[in-house]
Parts: sequence; C-alpha cells; structure tokens
Amino acid sequence: MKRNLLIALTVILFFGCKPSENIVYEDFEKVNAEAWNWKEGKKFEFEIVEDQHVYSLFSSLRITSAYKYSNIWILYTLKGPNNYVKKDQVQLILSDDIGKWRGQGVSNLISFREPFLLNQKLPKGKYSIEFWQNMRDENLLEINNIGLQVLKGQLIL
Repeated sequence: MKRNLLIALTVILFFGCKPSENIVYEDFEKVNAEAWNWKEGKKFEFEIVEDQHVYSLFSSLRITSAYKYSNIWILYTLKGPNNYVKKDQVQLILSDDIGKWRGQGVSNLISFREPFLLNQKLPKGKYSIEFWQNMRDENLLEINNIGLQVLKGQLIL
C-alpha cells in the first residue's frame, strides 16, 4: 500500500512540476552582492518565433527581508526587430500597508513575480531587455536577483 502511494505521489510530482509549455523564456541575473547601483543594468535576451500569439512579460525579484522599502521602481528598455523599442518605468509593490511582504518566502529570501507588459503583439525576431533600479538610493541594498519571464498567450485572430 505504501509503495503504491509513493509511486502515485512521484507521478503527480513529475507531471505536476512540468514547466509550462507557454513559457518562452525565463532567467534570473544576480545583482552585485554589495548593492544594485543605478548604472548597473541587467540584460536579458530572448527570441519570439511565433507571431500569431500575444505575449506577456513578467519581472521577478528576489530580496532579503532586510530590504527597507515597500516597493521598487524599475526602468526598462525593450528592443526588438524592425527598430522596435519600448521604454517605461514600473513599480513593484512588495508589501502591504502594514509591512507584510506580498511575495513568497523561505527563511530570509522573498520572491516576487509581477506582470509589466500584458498581451503584447510582438513580431518574430530577437529581443533584448534591460532593467535598472530607479529608487532614491543610488546603491540599493538587499536585492539578490532580478528576472524575466516571457509567456506565450492566446492566438491572435
């Protein structure tokens, strides 16, 4: 009986933890252990091979519980084929009004994932995106990683 239960749990974990087929790209960049400086951009490169879908981009952030703000402002520049350029500033809200972290955490490390571009029609080709922190501190402490996830969405009809 225990063996059958173990086999069933293994099968559920194997198929339940399979990466989503809609993930086009996912990666993290480590931030300088001392601090994330304004001038230190974090760059990601990905490719869109199907232009019949919309795409959503998510930023991911890993901080320590000693991070002193309830949010973070991030500047980004997305560049793609045919001189495609999109620049903007986004705010990630990291805690609620009483200071409780909104992300998922284990021990001292807290992870966040937030959309910043939803349902975008992107032409086929190679893209690069660069992130910079845009807080009042030139050197932002207690940031471990920043990441990018690109998801393929619905067909464009």
